[in-house]
Amino acid sequence: MTEKVILKSAHPEEYGDLEIECRVIPNAEIGAYLATISEDKKHVACKKGKVSARRGTPGEVVHTVLKTIVDGREYILSEETATVGERPDEFGDIVADIVVTNISSTSNEEYVVKAIKFAQMYYQDGPFYVPEAEPRVLTEVPENVIIVTSWGAKAICLKGSFIVTYNAENNDYNTLERGAYLSTYVPVDDDPKLTLA
Repeated sequence: MTEKVILKSAHPEEYGDLEIECRVIPNAEIGAYLATISEDKKHVACKKGKVSARRGTPGEVVHTVLKTIVDGREYILSEETATVGERPDEFGDIVADIVVTNISSTSNEEYVVKAIKFAQMYYQDGPFYVPEAEPRVLTEVPENVIIVTSWGAKAICLKGSFIVTYNAENNDYNTLERGAYLSTYVPVDDDPKLTLA
């Protein structure tokens, strides 16, 4: 099954939107799909791009825009909004969520992370934060696809971008735009400190 998708132009005054056709892969079929892709398209890498972070204001709305480049033109891959809430942190105190800015990526996107999850995922490096190194298998796709995640969302993965395997047994996959991979991930082979468990 295929589905047509419109990518909105990030610069509509210069060029229009782009219509693409994507193969749709249901969640239960992603593992089998990845098995058909050659091994040289599979990479083990860790997210290492630095982020900035601040405590959000409860009720604050954060608009996340993910962009991609197609034929030298910038398009909006996805948009979503999240509202900053208040939850217990690692010490049990009620605190606001953290607003993270992905300064290393091509989009400088902002997103909301629960304080307790942020403390588990990042460590401080000067004025910035770096993700804890957790190796993932990333598979470069040879075509435009839409995967259905384990939580039922549709995620676009353009040719040359990646499907990230979080937990194959639970059909837990997501997508990673190629530019974001190049700017925020380090292959395990390039970092001798990183090994697969």
